[in-house]
Amino acid sequence: MMTGTVRSEPPERQDVTLKKVAYLYAEGEAQKRIAGMLSLSPSMVSRLVDQARQSGLLEETVTCKLAAEEQMRLRGELYGSDSLLKKLKDVAYADGVASLTQLQIVPTGLEIKGDPSWDQAVVMFGRKAAAYCLDLIRQSEVFGVTYGRTLAALANGLAELSATPAKTRAPVVCVPLWGEPLSPWEKPKSSVFRDPAKLSSSGLAAAMHRILNEGTPQGSERTPTRQPLCLDFVPAFRPEHYPEEKFNAVLEFACSVSSYGDIFPVPDDWLDGAITGAGRARSGRQSKGQVTIQEGKRPLIDHLDGILTSVGSKDQPGRFWSGEFFRQGDIDLSKLRRGAFGDLGGAFIVNPTANKADREYVMAVNERWTGVKETHFRRCAVRARENSLPGVTVLAVGAVRAEIVLQCVKRGLVNHLVLDSDCAEKLGSLL
Repeated sequence: MMTGTVRSEPPERQDVTLKKVAYLYAEGEAQKRIAGMLSLSPSMVSRLVDQARQSGLLEETVTCKLAAEEQMRLRGELYGSDSLLKKLKDVAYADGVASLTQLQIVPTGLEIKGDPSWDQAVVMFGRKAAAYCLDLIRQSEVFGVTYGRTLAALANGLAELSATPAKTRAPVVCVPLWGEPLSPWEKPKSSVFRDPAKLSSSGLAAAMHRILNEGTPQGSERTPTRQPLCLDFVPAFRPEHYPEEKFNAVLEFACSVSSYGDIFPVPDDWLDGAITGAGRARSGRQSKGQVTIQEGKRPLIDHLDGILTSVGSKDQPGRFWSGEFFRQGDIDLSKLRRGAFGDLGGAFIVNPTANKADREYVMAVNERWTGVKETHFRRCAVRARENSLPGVTVLAVGAVRAEIVLQCVKRGLVNHLVLDSDCAEKLGSLL
């Protein structure tokens, strides 16, 4: 560890060190951690922080004044995103898949020690990830959103950006990809995310619709709906005890009062009179920026330019993996944990090393899931790769999610990764 000053360094190196300290401090890193990362003494870091303030690199609001491009470059260098991306691509290529193109590491500067600190970290993560995700959304005409606190934090971050000129340049369609629990929600344990409706896929799609489309022209060929699509009244799972033929009647009803038939494939005999709007009339993409509306039966899930989603860990209780979604679907949590790595936006990723019975159980649960499936993520990722579209963006906070992130990358289900530093560090240790 260096205990002296950086004055012995050449002037250009001193400047680089100063910029690194300013950037890390503005990202919320503690001075002690900065000292360890840069092999400096804590007192030296303190002096450099003061110097950065005096020079104008840092404002009293602790905002780094470096250009966005230089911040991105420093993030890659300091947090190892460039080397981690290369390792992840190598893993994917080894399996014959090459969907992953970008990795962003978004440090929160917070130590996660349980629910309260996790929620705070998620809020900070969403705020910092918003600008990057907005850039991806701008490249989309139609994008899907899944569920949960990470995406709710992202929506809040996008709302903060909406006060600036950084809005989408054209209207976009925000598509919910999850149904709803049938049973009442548990009382939220979070002091931050207290309204379950704001965590639902339909709630998030509606929020992003308002944030992104305010002030944009509506009703054009590029925007097949004036109102946000909604999956209210659509149960997330078919309960195991409920016969499939009877459950189909439930979904048929859902098609008449929600957007389910617009978004997902349904039997042909349901289409007459039950489904209206975007889902009856999406044709194939002719070229980037051209989506025509024609009579047809292809659902929106086949036309998504991008998907914003988080991942779920089987090792983090108290959320999706032990909540109302599971109880309404008659799901055996112990079997699911043995047979799956976790979930990608509600789609459970089978562990091929699990025993046959547990693997088959996970696949059976996936069949009863009414929302977005693994095949949909893969198709979206492939379309993105072939047509220079945003594709599947996975946002993940916490080391506990590193394993499921890795499995999704290896399966070619992800185009963009946005991770906090804890998740990125753990992910690197798995490679």
